[in-house]
Amino acid sequence: MTRKPVFWAVFAILFAGSIFFWTQNYNKAFPVVSLDIRMNREMAVRAADTLAAKYNWHPREYRTAVTFYSERNVQTFVELEGGGLETFKSLSADSLYFPYGWQVRHFQENNPNETSVWFTPAGDPYCFRQKLGEDEPGAALGRDSALAVALAGLRDEWAVDLESYELVDEAEKTQPGGRVDHTFTYQRSGFELGENGFLRLRLVVSGDILTELMHFFQVPEAFQRRFSEMRSANDKIAFSSVLAMVLLYGLGGCVLGVFFLMRQRRVLWKTALLWGSFVSFVQVVSQINFLPLMWMNYDTAIATGSFITQIIISSIVGFLLQAVMYTLSFIAAESLSRRAFPNHIQFWKLWSPDTVGSTSILGQTIGGFMMAGLFLAYSLIFYMFTQNNLGWWSPADTDYNPNILAAYFPWLTSIAISLGAGFWEECLFRAVPIAGAALIGDRYGKRNLFIGVAMVVQALVFGAGHANYPVQPAYARVIELIIPSLAFGFLY
Repeated sequence: MTRKPVFWAVFAILFAGSIFFWTQNYNKAFPVVSLDIRMNREMAVRAADTLAAKYNWHPREYRTAVTFYSERNVQTFVELEGGGLETFKSLSADSLYFPYGWQVRHFQENNPNETSVWFTPAGDPYCFRQKLGEDEPGAALGRDSALAVALAGLRDEWAVDLESYELVDEAEKTQPGGRVDHTFTYQRSGFELGENGFLRLRLVVSGDILTELMHFFQVPEAFQRRFSEMRSANDKIAFSSVLAMVLLYGLGGCVLGVFFLMRQRRVLWKTALLWGSFVSFVQVVSQINFLPLMWMNYDTAIATGSFITQIIISSIVGFLLQAVMYTLSFIAAESLSRRAFPNHIQFWKLWSPDTVGSTSILGQTIGGFMMAGLFLAYSLIFYMFTQNNLGWWSPADTDYNPNILAAYFPWLTSIAISLGAGFWEECLFRAVPIAGAALIGDRYGKRNLFIGVAMVVQALVFGAGHANYPVQPAYARVIELIIPSLAFGFLY
């Protein structure tokens, strides 16, 4: 069938139609939060430096880390129980609350004092927190004097209209060094989302200095418990996939399958080792690629050299473990496939000089890209139907994530994901079970039956393996990926 021109003509029309359908209807299927980002990373750093000098924040000499933050917990609550996605979008649009923005951290090794500043996507100062050590000296003001200091610190640049808030809580704490810290919590009057979802403002006075001005959304504890229960269902399904993957694919396919084929001298391991090491190396490098963001979680109590050493050691261990896993998967996938489907082009010779110019490779390559268009259209139709007709939920995402530019090589992430999902997952989730089932079926004279069972099993395991995504119902991704999994299996 694939050798007939009419097939490729129809295929090309379907591909073009799918891409057109995708571009015209993307926003209807996948909820997107569009952000008006007018500040970049460099601008955020300069603005934070200016504020630090103006208010004489600690530490005086500091290193800087920057991230574009997102408050997923708040977004999830508002989307599910606080009015929906449009209400969530209105928070930023009406300047009520900004769940997205820039956070800049000033820190110094072996110094408990540090400062973080938050900016809105448009670049306006939004919040700040100056963390002082317990032994940092300071005054011991009374409640009224501390409140006066807090109110005096509400400068115009922080754009706080305190008349829209009411004081709902206050506390004080005497630090070991004798400094008294006061905390005043305000709540926006007449504003509530869902049940007990409130906008709040926290002011902290450490001694006689305003050290914190923080806008935050009070997500109800009851919702957090309910959502944790919902997420546990996702995790249980995903765990069942991991268990099946380890037993069926890992021990059964990779270990036992390779063991029996080695006895028959049917294993090609050198190229698999090279590719397994390469894919593992790219995965590890893609993580180190985001080292600038890792400084947001750096504990100043440890030396910076120790922090870097921990990252290097964990990267080396991760590389070795992943290299073993990838190599075994590639050996099993290629060896089992070559034994079960001898008419397949040998995996490691796909791009050899003698093979790469063939019409078979040309057709498989072009066909692969064209199939991607059909799968994009399928995912669009699936989400449009399930969300509009069945009320299924998937969290909205931003149309752009500035954190990708924090990496040394922003393009590397896409390559790493492709090598993981497009290369390794297809070897492990498709080739190993289907080829293994074909060989077992040959042994018992029921090849087609075993392949059919393997088709169903691999579709369920693959779908369940993606069930830990924060979607509802918990089995949504299992249902979504059944058809693509069967299609991938059929193509294989």
